[in-house]
Amino acid sequence: MSTKPKSTKPELTKPESTKPEPDLLNHPLLWRGKDLLNHSGVRHTGPTLPSGHPELDSQFQGGGWPQQGLVDLLLPHAGIGELRLILPILETLTQTRFVVWINPPFIPYASALNAFGVNPRNQLVVQTRTHEDALWSMERCCLSQGCAAVLAWPEERRLNIKETRRVQLAARSGQTLAIFFRPIDAVERASLAELRLALRPTDCVDQLAVDIVKRKGGWPVQNIRLGLNSAGDQARYPTCYPTCYQVMEPLHQQLALWQKVALQQEQAQGQQAKYAKESEGLSTDFVYDFSQTEPDTLPSSSLPADALPSKPLGGLH
Repeated sequence: MSTKPKSTKPELTKPESTKPEPDLLNHPLLWRGKDLLNHSGVRHTGPTLPSGHPELDSQFQGGGWPQQGLVDLLLPHAGIGELRLILPILETLTQTRFVVWINPPFIPYASALNAFGVNPRNQLVVQTRTHEDALWSMERCCLSQGCAAVLAWPEERRLNIKETRRVQLAARSGQTLAIFFRPIDAVERASLAELRLALRPTDCVDQLAVDIVKRKGGWPVQNIRLGLNSAGDQARYPTCYPTCYQVMEPLHQQLALWQKVALQQEQAQGQQAKYAKESEGLSTDFVYDFSQTEPDTLPSSSLPADALPSKPLGGLH
C-alpha cells in the first residue's frame, strides 16, 4: 500500500503586526444604538453650547447646541420667539467674536440685544441682492475664523441640498455655528444640517413648542414645551422684567391681528377676482365693439326704391 509523501513546502504563517489596531468602536464619527438609552453618555464630535433650557439640552448630542456645523430652524413666520430661543448662545458667542446676520426680515434692535447681555459691538448685518450673494457671504463668514455664528434667512425656493452641504463644510472648517431660518414647509425637504428644529407658537406668548426633526445620536422628538420667560433670566436681567414682556405681549397681539386682517383681505381679493373672471366669461357672447362709429342716418341713394314711403307719414296716435 502506497502512501502519499509529505510535502516539504514550508507553511506560510501570518506575521504578527507590531502596529496597534485602531479602536473602531470608539471612533468619534461612530455612534451605536445603545447610546440612545443614556443621554449623558452620547458621544459628540465637537464642543457644544448650553441652550439655557435643560429640557432641550437633555435631547441634544453633547448637551447643547453644536458650536460648529449647520442648524435649521423651521418656523411658520417670523416673530414667534426664535430669537429669544438663541439669546443665551448669542450672549456667549458675542463676547469674543462676531455674529453675522444675513438678510434678516427685521433690523436687529441693538438696545434689546444689549439688555439681554448680547454685545452689540460684535454684530454685523449683511444685506445682499441675490441668493448667490447670500450663500457666498455666509460661506466666507464661516471660513473667516472671526465669526462665532452666522444667522441667515435664505431664499427657500432656490435653496438646494448641495448648497446646504457647502455651508455645512464651511461651518465645520471655520468652527462656526451656521443657522438657517427657513419656513415650516421646508421640513419635507432634505437638508444636511446636523440639527433641525421645527418651532411652533403656543397660546402663551412666553412659551414655544419645539419639535426635533433631526439630530445626531437620536430619534426625532415632538412637542417640547419651552418657557422663554424663565426665572433665571429674571434674576440675571432684572431691568428687562416685567416691562419687556409687558411691551411684547400687546405687540404680539397686534401682529396676530394684522396677520388675520391681511389674510381676510387676501381671501376677499381672491373672491372678487374669481367673481370678475366668471362675469367676464359670461359676457363674452355679448361683446359689442364701440370703437367703430356709425352715421345716424343713411343716404337716400343707398336705400332701395320700394323702401321709401310714397306719402308722408302721419303723426303717431
